[in-house]
Amino acid sequence: MRHIILGLAAVSVLVSSPAVAAEVKHHPAVTPYEGSVATRRDDDGFKSYSLVTAVNKNGKTDEEILQTLTVEGNVIRFAYENPKDRSAHEIYTNYREGFEKGGFKILFACAASECGPSHATSRWSRVTGLRYASPEMRYLAAKGSKNGHEIYVAVLVAKLRHQVEIVEIGGMEKGLVTAKAIGEGLMVEGRVVLDGILFDTDLATLKAESKPALDAIATFLTGHAALKAYIVGHTDSTGEFGHNMQLAKDRAAAVVAALVNDYKIAPERLAAHGVGPLSPARTNKTDDGRTKNRRVELVEW
Repeated sequence: MRHIILGLAAVSVLVSSPAVAAEVKHHPAVTPYEGSVATRRDDDGFKSYSLVTAVNKNGKTDEEILQTLTVEGNVIRFAYENPKDRSAHEIYTNYREGFEKGGFKILFACAASECGPSHATSRWSRVTGLRYASPEMRYLAAKGSKNGHEIYVAVLVAKLRHQVEIVEIGGMEKGLVTAKAIGEGLMVEGRVVLDGILFDTDLATLKAESKPALDAIATFLTGHAALKAYIVGHTDSTGEFGHNMQLAKDRAAAVVAALVNDYKIAPERLAAHGVGPLSPARTNKTDDGRTKNRRVELVEW
């Protein structure tokens, strides 16, 4: 068995295939199993990604059977042809041992029947986007870090080929809103997108990482004491319309509550509204478009 070793400072496999290196630029977190031949690399950009963290064989729907952890970050997908003289089990075992030695935490792992009924492996593609699901597949999801940033990795190994998918947390620039930028945006358009206002998927609870943006909004409002503003929540078009409308309003209300309670902005100066998917900034047909559509704006009253 060929062993791979990963280290957090430069998480890489000790030995790699020159053929792969000449064709595809590797990610610094993971070098492929020796002898693998890269067939593609897809840089998907910042998006939501679903890592399988459990298989419930008693579930009825895809989501009940494949239970997932949704993370957001810069997503990079790699596809490889397996070395002809190596089994899927050997490749999978090497990846797992390598991640463990490199300090990664294995969030979930399964092999063959542990991954669910053999007649329904197509649900893996529907839920995760992984292409090579098969009855004899092996899968693992792991979490690690590099240079202080979280990295999630999913590996799916089938008989002839395998995939490695990496999510770099914090891959999209956030927290760029400033008091100056808010003023300039209102002067030009009468509204401004509040970059850096962050929520967990499908929830209206502000993340702690939203504080720099809230600080900037409060600074602007404090410096413009006569200004009144609508705080407007937007969503993408995924899911049920009524739910999105309510979610958008709840998120706007959460921003207003933070500004009033934590920054002592007079409540009569702010009004929360939600327009859900009714005013998209981009097309909802792409992941990037949907990401841009999930936003909160400040509109001058």
